[in-house]
Amino acid sequence: MRLDKEMISKIIQRLNSHHSIRLISEEFNLGKSTVYYYYNKIRGKHYSKPHFNCSASEIEGEIVGIFAGDGSQYFEPKKYSYEVNVHFGKVNEDFAIYVKKLYENFFNKKFRLQNDSATQLRLRAQSKEIFHYFKKYIDYDPRLKHCTVKLNNVFPHEFIIGFLRGLFDTDGCLCYSKREKRFRIFYTTTSAELAKQVCMHLRKLNVDCNIYTRDNSHKREKMIYIINILKASTHRFIKKIQPFKARRAGNSVW
Repeated sequence: MRLDKEMISKIIQRLNSHHSIRLISEEFNLGKSTVYYYYNKIRGKHYSKPHFNCSASEIEGEIVGIFAGDGSQYFEPKKYSYEVNVHFGKVNEDFAIYVKKLYENFFNKKFRLQNDSATQLRLRAQSKEIFHYFKKYIDYDPRLKHCTVKLNNVFPHEFIIGFLRGLFDTDGCLCYSKREKRFRIFYTTTSAELAKQVCMHLRKLNVDCNIYTRDNSHKREKMIYIINILKASTHRFIKKIQPFKARRAGNSVW
């Protein structure tokens, strides 16, 4: 749609006055994409639309698992901005760089890795398409993602392998126990449904595990579900899932 100079001037004036894109599009009976074009233009931004194929692959499983563990989302109505984030501790910068490359290669879009605090890193991108992508595979309340997230369907074996990798690399732990003289692997979540799903899929892979809870109600915190990989299945789990944390540990864990 070709707009005259007066209309463009009015749109820019309202954008500079922080009117929302929705209200401007309604006022002038314009598509949101048209208003968004001028929003980007006056701020010197260039929106790179991602392009990707959904096939429930192993890579997608890992991408979704990482987001399920340490991801967050935010929608800013005034700017009509959809933001997707993944959060890391600075001690895990090597993993953050790995995830940045994984996400950029799949979504065909640049992600920005930045300092969020003295101890935290954040990987972020603005994209409506990526924002809605995760709902293809998981259900969650964005306000309480950590305790509501769960798989929303039955997915192929390859996807589940990647999904478990993403979960254990974010909210899991692989550490050496000097007392037991072995590597211990466990995963923690506040989502009861996700904990049940993780246990079910591990057992389908012939990885023995048990689940127990930690009641933190006295601290006014959510119940924590801890899934422990049994000693006899540690090696099988690492061979099947191949988590980044095992790669970091080197040959001693294999």
